Amino acid sequence: MKRTTLIFIGICILTLNICQAQDYLQQGNDCFDRGDYDCAKTNYAAQKTYGSASEMDKKIEQCNNCLSVLPIANFLFSDKDYSRAKEQYEKLLAINPKDPYARKQVDLCQKQLNANVASTTPSTTSSPSSAATSPKTKIPIEWVDIPAGTFTMGSPASEAERRDNETQHQVTLNEFKMSKYAITFDQYDAFCEATGRNKPSDSGWGRGKHPVINVSWDDATAFAQWLGGGCRLPTEAEWEYACRAGTTTPFHTGNNLTTSQANYHGDYPYKNNTKGEYRGKTLPVGSFSSNAWGLHDMHGNVWEWCQDWYYDYPTGAVNNPKGPSSGTFRVLRGGGWDFGGRHCRSAARSCNYFVVAPGRRPDSIGFRLVVSK
Repeated sequence: MKRTTLIFIGICILTLNICQAQDYLQQGNDCFDRGDYDCAKTNYAAQKTYGSASEMDKKIEQCNNCLSVLPIANFLFSDKDYSRAKEQYEKLLAINPKDPYARKQVDLCQKQLNANVASTTPSTTSSPSSAATSPKTKIPIEWVDIPAGTFTMGSPASEAERRDNETQHQVTLNEFKMSKYAITFDQYDAFCEATGRNKPSDSGWGRGKHPVINVSWDDATAFAQWLGGGCRLPTEAEWEYACRAGTTTPFHTGNNLTTSQANYHGDYPYKNNTKGEYRGKTLPVGSFSSNAWGLHDMHGNVWEWCQDWYYDYPTGAVNNPKGPSSGTFRVLRGGGWDFGGRHCRSAARSCNYFVVAPGRRPDSIGFRLVVSK
């Protein structure tokens, strides 16, 4: 009787394993057919534990190939380069003929190409557009105009949880443009594809519209130079001025910052306010409301590289400061998903809390860009 029971249990376990394996494979195939390649990869990887490792590796490679083509195709489409975009979407369909999104995009590209051919009469009038005033870059970037002005940089002695190297001083800046969001994986991956660089890890949190992470200061600078159009990292003064957007409070949201307003470690709120959510990862850019000037995620989500070497502030008024010509650590601003509320203050400087050499690539650091006007 005991032997029979053990045999029965063994058969049940084997049956469950077979069913589970079939379930992973089926889910992977379903995800692949609908163009959800991250989902497909996850299921194929799980299927490998039940055998068919060689076959699953081939399927995972197909997913990776699709994921490498898709961001390039999307950027070409958004840049209205419909002929080249169509070629990329067709390349994706050659790998996965069932991809509904790629098929739809091929049709849209063809319609646009047909419309361009049919449109033989030039317009006699023109309307203002962002393309007329925005820098010409290799991939589209949404820009926000930042006005020239004078502000008080740093924090007052009365500001809670400030540090003594946030000495207040007057700064005057020329106008400039700043990217509306931190640079995303979609944007950075296109750079990697074009230049043959290795793509940084997303730490398992997703690529696409998530802010790119695991990039060094040198990586960020190389991206800006490749992009063209005069793109560069912001100076520390430009960053704080844009973050404040005319405010003088600890945050551009006022005297407090909640986790419904930014992505930071909610177990460590500012000034002992009510605890909030700890998400433990980055969120897609634009997940929260912008500041008064239209910039998103200036508080939290990822620390952002600045152009400057870290240095002690001057005590007098300065115009368009760029920091010293050499140093040991580059400045980071904004706080991140794994840091508390105080680190997200408009005046908070990374070297108050931790130091990062320019060559390091932590998963809490990204960047955004500016262009001088």
